[in-house]
Amino acid sequence: MLPTRFSEEIVGEYLSRGFWDKTSLSAHWDRNASLDPHGAAVTDGHRSLSWRECKAWTDRFALAMIGAGLRRDEVLLVQLPNWLELPLIRVACEKAGLLSLPLARTLRQNELECCLNSTGARALVIPCTYRGFDYVAMAEELKRKFSQLRHIFVVGKESRQGTVSVEEICRDSSDEIDTRPLARRRFQSDETSVINATTGSSGPPKFAAYTAAARLLYGKSYIDTLRLTRDDVLAALSPAAGGPNIPVYFAAPQLGAKSVFLEPFEADAAFKLIEREKVTLACLGPAQLALLVRHFCADRYDLSSVRFWLSVGAPLAPDLARETEAKLGAAVVNTYGAVDWGGVVFTSPTDPPEVRYGTVGKPRAGTELRLVKENGEPAGAGEVGELHGRGPSCSSGYFQDIARTRTAWSADGWLRLGDLGQWDARGNLMLFGRKDEIIIRGGQNIQPSEIENHLLSHPQVKQAAVVGMPDPVMGQKVCAYVVPRTSDGIGFEEIVSFLRSKKLAVYKIPERIEVVPALPMVSDTKVDKKLLAADIGAKLRQARII
Repeated sequence: MLPTRFSEEIVGEYLSRGFWDKTSLSAHWDRNASLDPHGAAVTDGHRSLSWRECKAWTDRFALAMIGAGLRRDEVLLVQLPNWLELPLIRVACEKAGLLSLPLARTLRQNELECCLNSTGARALVIPCTYRGFDYVAMAEELKRKFSQLRHIFVVGKESRQGTVSVEEICRDSSDEIDTRPLARRRFQSDETSVINATTGSSGPPKFAAYTAAARLLYGKSYIDTLRLTRDDVLAALSPAAGGPNIPVYFAAPQLGAKSVFLEPFEADAAFKLIEREKVTLACLGPAQLALLVRHFCADRYDLSSVRFWLSVGAPLAPDLARETEAKLGAAVVNTYGAVDWGGVVFTSPTDPPEVRYGTVGKPRAGTELRLVKENGEPAGAGEVGELHGRGPSCSSGYFQDIARTRTAWSADGWLRLGDLGQWDARGNLMLFGRKDEIIIRGGQNIQPSEIENHLLSHPQVKQAAVVGMPDPVMGQKVCAYVVPRTSDGIGFEEIVSFLRSKKLAVYKIPERIEVVPALPMVSDTKVDKKLLAADIGAKLRQARII
């Protein structure tokens, strides 16, 4: 399928400038099977496969999907935990000329209906049951409602009538298989081959399309900046369907390096996996990183193999980055990105600490960023502006939605990202939160991320999120939602006193604290602030304050 937004001229430019090449993701996997057939390719802590075994697996599943009648460019929804099948299904789809759409395992029927409506997906890959939830029952209900949904592929030893067992399809066999049909179906590197769903935090999710060339360029940027080699071990510690785990999907195969998947996330399990597999690049979100750093027995494990902690998916508090390096060792690499953008921005391990802790680094791999003020003029030195981005690693547009794509992207390829930023003196990007999350208290602009970073440095605070609450006089005031680390909780006065000790302006101090057992999430790394704002608004109305 041709990319939605990229013309033949743009594709030609990216190829001629060396950003893209003709090698597909699946070609890298097949090359590794030829060069290092018995080398370790992927493990999830329970099972391991060599490169040769991965080639046989992906060939068999690709042929099975073709044999089931799935046509080229049709969509396959993939909703699995962090199992080793996740990267293999992506490769098999590319070989079969099918578009894979990975989804968070926590999504339920409402969200999957949106995916089916928007993409017309013909097949679904799921576990039978996982952590007490019956995925097959959900799939059968979806199948009754959506006539286009024809196939339910099930991963795992359990199977059920009306489903197709992936394990039976891909079980190793001495029988020779004819892979010639794949030559006619395999996606080329400059064709759309994967779709990613946004979290839907500001409305229904959008579906961003990517070429293999764009994703592989993203992976190569990590290889070049972190100087990764085939001896590295890349670990997907986050349960996210994309984001933090991009280097595992798109850097490791280019190197022939081993990939490790952790399922489910738990601090002790993560430490054990790192120690056992000798992980060198640990990919995770700030929420998972905080759980590791503050785990009471982290020092019992051998983490000496880790070269980098890669934080992706949400803002990383400077104090958390500093604490990570002090307690866990190895350098923290901070990043910035968005699902429907895809640009490459991150720090380098050679950057000084103040850059790695306080910025998200520089644009890489041909990524361009500009800062634009409210009046549309470029933001100057020291000025805050809204981020616009473009480049060869970016999304090629919204899947099957030319109208929305043309609205979101300018004619010359710029996408408004909705985040506010400023350049430091070295050309590194400093973030100041989402434009639509700014709290305006009596005419004073307040960035929630600034207060959140201070709250997260409090020893008794596990998680924190700051939102604006309506006020009849000031317009908005500051409300902080706090998850304490222990059952003892934490009081309003203690938090206010702590923030005052940080010498914050008085108008930034929260005027209400909501202590909660957990924060609502729209993904494994992003807090649902829309829900928090609605919650505090409802409480104020009930109390007749507004």
